Parts: sequence; C-alpha cells; structure tokens
Amino acid sequence: MKEEHEDTSEHKKVSKYKPSLSKIPWVRSDLVHRKQDENYYYETSDLVIIALFSGLGGILSTFVGYLGNLVNSFLGVPFGGGQIISGLHVFWIVLIYLFTNRKIGTAFLAGIIKGFVEFFSGSAHGILVVLLSGSQGLIIEIVLIIFLSSNNKIIISLASGLSSVSNVLIQQLIFFNSQIPPLFIAFIGVISFGSGFVLGGILPIGFFHVFEKSSILNWRKTPAMSRQLKHIKLIRLSIIIFLVVSEISIFSFLIFQNRYSAQVTGEIFNPYTYYPADFLDRQVTVEAELIGDFTHILPRNYTGVPLEIIIKEAQPISEIYIAKISASDGYYVTFNSTEIQRDLSLILIIEPTGLRVVAGKFHGSYWINNVNRIEILDVANSE
Repeated sequence: MKEEHEDTSEHKKVSKYKPSLSKIPWVRSDLVHRKQDENYYYETSDLVIIALFSGLGGILSTFVGYLGNLVNSFLGVPFGGGQIISGLHVFWIVLIYLFTNRKIGTAFLAGIIKGFVEFFSGSAHGILVVLLSGSQGLIIEIVLIIFLSSNNKIIISLASGLSSVSNVLIQQLIFFNSQIPPLFIAFIGVISFGSGFVLGGILPIGFFHVFEKSSILNWRKTPAMSRQLKHIKLIRLSIIIFLVVSEISIFSFLIFQNRYSAQVTGEIFNPYTYYPADFLDRQVTVEAELIGDFTHILPRNYTGVPLEIIIKEAQPISEIYIAKISASDGYYVTFNSTEIQRDLSLILIIEPTGLRVVAGKFHGSYWINNVNRIEILDVANSE
C-alpha cells in the first residue's frame, strides 16, 4: 500500500508540471479553451442540407432545362416557352434556404453549388449555368436584405420571381439578338416571374410547412442568437456586398463584347446586326499608325475583325460595291470593294466609347469612331 501511495504521489507530481499552451504568454487563452456554448454560423447539418439538396437540384435542373426545350418545340417557338417551368430552378435554392433556418448567404452558396452540379451533369447552357444559378441565389439574398425580412411568404416569393427573371435578362444581355422584339422579351419575363413566384416561392414554402408540421424536422434546432452572431451581422453584409460586386464584374466582362453593335444593311442578301462576340474566332491583330492633320498616334497593335469578313457575312449582291461606314453623329467614310478585299489590316475594333475603324494605310480621318452602321451600296447607286 505504501508503494502504491508513493507511485500515485509521484504521478501527481509529474502531472503538476505538465506544460500547457495556456501558460505561454503569446497564446491567447480564449483560443485554447473554447467555450462550450459557442455556436458556429453553419452547423454540420446545414452543410449536409446544402450539399445534398444542391446536388439533387442541379441534376434535376438539367432535365428541367431539356424539358423547357421540349415545351418550346411543342409551342413552335425557338425559345421562351420553357420559362413556364423556370421557377423549378429556383425551387431548390429557396427550399435549402428554408431548411437551413433562413441564414444569410445560404441561397447564394446553394446557387453556386447547384450551378456547378448542373454544369457537370450536362446542362445545355454549359459553364454559363454557374453564372445563371449563382445570380438567382444572389438576387434572393439581396431582396431579403433590402426588405429586412426572411419570414414573410410574399417577400420570399417576390424574391423568387425576380430571381427567375434574371435568367431571361442575363441570357438576353449576353446573347442579345436585335431580331427579338423587346415586347416579346418583356412577355417571357412576365411568364418567368410568375413561374418563379409560384413554383420557386409558394411551392417550396408549402413543402417546408408540410415538413415543419411533421416530426421529420424535430432534429433541427434553431441556434440561439449569441452575442458573437450578432456581431457578425456586419461581416455577413460585407460578404454580400463583395459577392454583388464580384457578380457584377463577371457579368460585365461577359457582356462587354456585345456592348456595341452596328447594323449591316444595303444591297445585300443577308442584313444583320454585327456583334463583336459573334466574330471572336475571326479576329486579327495588326500594327497601325494613325497619321492625321492634327492627331498622331505612334504604331501599336490593334485587335479586331477585318471589314472584309464582316461584309462577306452580309453576302453583297454585287462583287463590286462601296461600303459606307457611318458613326452615331452622322459622320461617315467610304471604302470600295477592292480596298476592303485587299487590305485585311482594315479592321473594326472595340474601344470603351464604341466601335472604331482602324485603317493604317489611310489618312487619320478614315479612323472613324462610334460606328453604328455599315451600308453596302452598288457602285452605280453610290452617288
């Protein structure tokens, strides 16, 4: 017994001098001893719900996209008819938002994850679907923050409707086609809003209430709003602002190529609107020097599309023609078909102020800016 007592004492003596991180002066004690009552903003169950339902929603949304194409075929329209069921894309984002106790940031996170799953499962939109889905989640976040409401059914449904409309607006801004009447775009926008309001708002809210009344969600606990979570409100709002700025930056980058356009008209078989984004694979880089009466720009590289390619796309009626290139202020210059066909360095480029002709072999006055019209005239009718 005496030996056992001595061993125990010796053990205590050793344990007494056991080093502790909290004894180190430069280590904060609150980082070593974590409080048991602290709550993480996202619980494990939240992350499981986001991952599970985002994956399920992404896979099903891929089939919803193809179902929308079937609706278009049935109605005999190239696009727009599928907006009747566009709210089903938002359904999963709203349902995830409700299941995770309406936490800020959940809708945007779910939209991004859902978009990537939809992309990898073969969406017809390709990588663009990540932008579309992420924008839908982000718009829901913004609307709920503006109205300072996360429980009002009408506000949630309104956010869902606006989120669904973003799908139409983004696609039209990136793949804008002047042949589509604005009234028709507005019409399918209204259809998309209604679909988002009902299928993306009211429907998931109804689903959630069915689960809430049952015992299925009893394991979900609404975390108490601790002082630490109250202080994090400003951080969350800052994150949302950062996400908005990032989304706008990405969106602006994608639509920059279609920011400006020029009508190609005249004596041609194929009148159309020239958009730089449609000719990205036919761009060339040339070195040119602007020499004018009052302006001189030293030689530098310019990247754009040759006028010969732009005009060839319009299919001129005659092989011998005059191209009248006009600016928005009415100023214009002309080139004949021989000059255009022989000089591939005669290109149309994008500048922050609009489309511009680069004509290195011509006087500086031919470097016309803010181009908005290219008219092809027969030589006999050009005067």
